[in-house]
Amino acid sequence: MFEELEREQKEGKQERTKMLRMTAYVVGILAVVAVIVYFASRPRPKAPQPVKSTATAGQPAPDPVHDLQLVRAVMGKDPTGIRVMWSVRLRNKSAVYTYSDIQYEAYFLTRDGVRLGVNKDTIKDSIGPGEDKKFPDFVGGIYDARASTYQFVITGATAATQ
Repeated sequence: MFEELEREQKEGKQERTKMLRMTAYVVGILAVVAVIVYFASRPRPKAPQPVKSTATAGQPAPDPVHDLQLVRAVMGKDPTGIRVMWSVRLRNKSAVYTYSDIQYEAYFLTRDGVRLGVNKDTIKDSIGPGEDKKFPDFVGGIYDARASTYQFVITGATAATQ
């Protein structure tokens, strides 16, 4: 009777060992499959695109963020009080490049310096080398009444040589 009980316990132990071993194999296979699926579904890095430069021998590459100096940016409101009107004056410090399609960002800030939002747009005009120019007033987004101040930043432009 005890021998039969011991034999049943031994068989039960062997059965549990087999089940644990099978479970470990299945979990291992699932882990390998998950890793394969993860790496297969990741986007492939694209090859770096060559930078198109309009610079010629002896000329520096165009750098609109550095070359275009913001002399003055004044924010006003349109007659409805809803839209922002910008009055902008820039100086082109480059001696070589004319910049057009000037991209900007306008940040609106609370008294505590918390950024409320940003308006991004393009000034569809150009400024020549060494030129100091006041651009015609233009609409640039919706006014946020919570704003107490703003920042106007040049973020890019299209460069061309004369």
